[in-house]
Amino acid sequence: MVSKLISVLVGPVRDGLARGLVRAGLKPNHITVLGMLCTVGAGVAIAAGREHWRPWAVSLMVAAGACDLLDGAMASVGGLRTPFGAVLDSTCDRVGDAALYLGMAFYYLLRPEEWGGASPNVTLAVLAGAGLTWAYLISYIRSRAANEGAEAGGGFWQRPERVVTIILGLGFHHLPTAVWILGLAPIATVAHRLWRARRTLAARAAGGGEAAPGDGPAGLLGILLFRWRRGSVPFDIQAGATIAALVFWDLPPIDPLRESLARLIGA
Repeated sequence: MVSKLISVLVGPVRDGLARGLVRAGLKPNHITVLGMLCTVGAGVAIAAGREHWRPWAVSLMVAAGACDLLDGAMASVGGLRTPFGAVLDSTCDRVGDAALYLGMAFYYLLRPEEWGGASPNVTLAVLAGAGLTWAYLISYIRSRAANEGAEAGGGFWQRPERVVTIILGLGFHHLPTAVWILGLAPIATVAHRLWRARRTLAARAAGGGEAAPGDGPAGLLGILLFRWRRGSVPFDIQAGATIAALVFWDLPPIDPLRESLARLIGA
């Protein structure tokens, strides 16, 4: 399976770099904050909208992704894992999410001349806002369910998948495609986590313990909510389809929401 193979190949390199950074006296929290700053810089570059800023945005997001890989590895190989480190990591992730999605929203609202528009694109700005909402809810549902003693993880659209979607959208000049995907598709993961939280809480209330970790929605519901985990064949198929869409689907920056609002107001 492709995702498992990538993990096997990347793991030794990541751990080797992590050990080197620990020996150099760096702490996981340093790398966590550095990753957040890179992500915020990428969000600013996206909002600026200049063509020469695009490579900077991609480079900063790749650097932030490397930091995300390294901070956890440093905590593990160096025995530096702390409760505050987990809190800081989650907080920095949320700051980074806000920077990226708000950057895309500002770009389509304030820089129409950069993407060939005559006026702000309301649809893409709203979709970017929706994407930020799903990103926050995906994280919130899991943490809130954990507070109640339930498990509510899983789903396809976790943070690495969302970040890679933005990187590919920027890199292949198909950012509208990425915004449409991120504004609509992650609601399936929100629903999946709510479903999982409800099921595990119901199992606890019935005295049967938690539902099995591999238990998930079956049949058509399982397809709609994407029940499969990373490393599975369905996950790799979904990832491949998303990558293909981002590489080959050059969706124009259409604005149906603005047109609908104009007709409604005109009526």
